[in-house]
Amino acid sequence: MVFKKILFTLFLVLSLSGAALSNDADQSIYTDDAKRIYAKYNKTIYQIQVIDIASNRKTSIGSGFQFTQDHVIGTNYHVVSEAVNNPKQYRIEYLTDEGKRGPLLIVAADIIHDLAIVRKTETDLEKTEYLNLGGSDLAKGTHIFSLGNPHDIGFTIIEGTYNGLHEKSLYKKIHFSGSLNPGMSGGPSLDKKGNVIGVNVSTAGNQISFLVPVEKLQELYKKSQEKTEDKKDFLSNADSNIEKMLFDNQREYIKNLIDKEWDLMTFGPVKLPGEVSDIFKCWGSPEHKDKDDYEHYSSTCSTQDDIYINKTFRTGPITYRYDHIKAKQDKISNHRFHNFYEELYGFPLNDYLNAGKDDVGSFKCEVKYLDNANEKWKTSFCIRKYKKYPSIYDMHLYTALLGQKEQGLIVSLIAQGVSQESSTKLVKKFISNVKPIDVKAIIKGDIENDR
Repeated sequence: MVFKKILFTLFLVLSLSGAALSNDADQSIYTDDAKRIYAKYNKTIYQIQVIDIASNRKTSIGSGFQFTQDHVIGTNYHVVSEAVNNPKQYRIEYLTDEGKRGPLLIVAADIIHDLAIVRKTETDLEKTEYLNLGGSDLAKGTHIFSLGNPHDIGFTIIEGTYNGLHEKSLYKKIHFSGSLNPGMSGGPSLDKKGNVIGVNVSTAGNQISFLVPVEKLQELYKKSQEKTEDKKDFLSNADSNIEKMLFDNQREYIKNLIDKEWDLMTFGPVKLPGEVSDIFKCWGSPEHKDKDDYEHYSSTCSTQDDIYINKTFRTGPITYRYDHIKAKQDKISNHRFHNFYEELYGFPLNDYLNAGKDDVGSFKCEVKYLDNANEKWKTSFCIRKYKKYPSIYDMHLYTALLGQKEQGLIVSLIAQGVSQESSTKLVKKFISNVKPIDVKAIIKGDIENDR
């Protein structure tokens, strides 16, 4: 009995010792990556401040990071946009975590991908640490680390995961499962080795955030090195540079869109463009209530990306919407249905929210009556010019089916930030894909299905 007790005690001691050894081993292989990365690279991160010159007070903040020995800093365009658009009213400065501040020069910008490059301008700058630009081609699920200054509360590091490129996006962006907050825009996201893989740009909340792939910053930096640009040159040419970026961008993606063969969908009495590209997201829903004396169904498709120009001005999306209205038999008179249909056609052009009155002119419209898809249509084609970028417009096509007593169909196509040439080509392509329904084919299909 005594011998058994001794064996049991020895077994218990060995078991506890083994557990302790196991825990020690676990501790020895555990590393606090976020702590290590912040300690090593926090000196490369800056708060970027936009300063109102008259009051000498900051009006907005973002983040940035140094990525060369000669004090070149990467950030977002939207962080410095006020100084680009109003250089006489605003200037930009950097602020370190130690409280040191100094002026910044705007070197280059890419508004399509929301990037900017700035540079310190002091003549007596000491050498400081900088980050290496890496690559964004990582395995899904890789841990990455985002740095910045959220809500002006101090420099912060956020750990999250890399979830690949956002697939249905016109412009490449990385899906980052982590919480980016206001003020972190323009900060870097790093891999475990401390290489920049992307630039913080936006959040959709609930651990859904987005980064600009670092390759876009590398392209912008390379382009900025082709010609030496000082502040006067860059800012004096900012409007023409932005206009060229908008023009070249829309020409390329509209061409790619038009060159595709579009899938069609049956909606009401005709066939219409369906989900014409994977950059569009589409929704459908009923718009009527059970008590209404008509049925109203809508379908909307829209791109998910826009381009930030200033705090009152965004552009870039394309949206098309269909509204099919049908009278319930014996519940509404033809006259009342016709009046309701006319009211629905009164589209609110003044309710566009993408730009302010200082950014765009008024819409100018041309109304025509067309024959298309074996039907008659009332069509309004409207455009308005951008004030600073006169080759760029917002376009709205609005067309309504005529001649049917108990049903109506309204088709709307909106393209923001396009040239007249591109908008004309897009409208022609769109209208050419409004087609009559092949009734014989439908009947044949029904008969075959019945069999």
